[in-house]
Amino acid sequence: MAEQQIHIVREYNKPVEEVFAALADHNNLGKVLGAPVKRIKDAAKGDVNGVGSVRRIGMGPLVIEETVTALTANKTIRYKITKGGAPIRNHSGELSFSKTAQGSQVQWDIQFDSSLPIVGTLVRLVLKQAISMGLKRV
Repeated sequence: MAEQQIHIVREYNKPVEEVFAALADHNNLGKVLGAPVKRIKDAAKGDVNGVGSVRRIGMGPLVIEETVTALTANKTIRYKITKGGAPIRNHSGELSFSKTAQGSQVQWDIQFDSSLPIVGTLVRLVLKQAISMGLKRV
């Protein structure tokens, strides 16, 4: 399988807490990803968007589900696809948040495998473009 990687960095003139809150809320991600996003399972404790929460992305046959696997407020969000996504496998992502002199920075890293190299490359290019453009709307 061909591993694909995406690395995106975006700077904001907003406090890290504000940017984290916007990107941690599953129901806000639709405007970033350019696809319907809905939280379908709340986290067991505390923040409904925390560890164990699940979001559904897309519609029809292109629906995937992502589960939050780790979260440290204003620092890190990790997730993985737990349903759907074929022929993409082992998709995981991490958003890292940090303070800067002007506000904050988000680093979004994604890794996944594809048994079909052309499909993997296409998904990587489309996903990187969509997220890069979407992060401008935060």
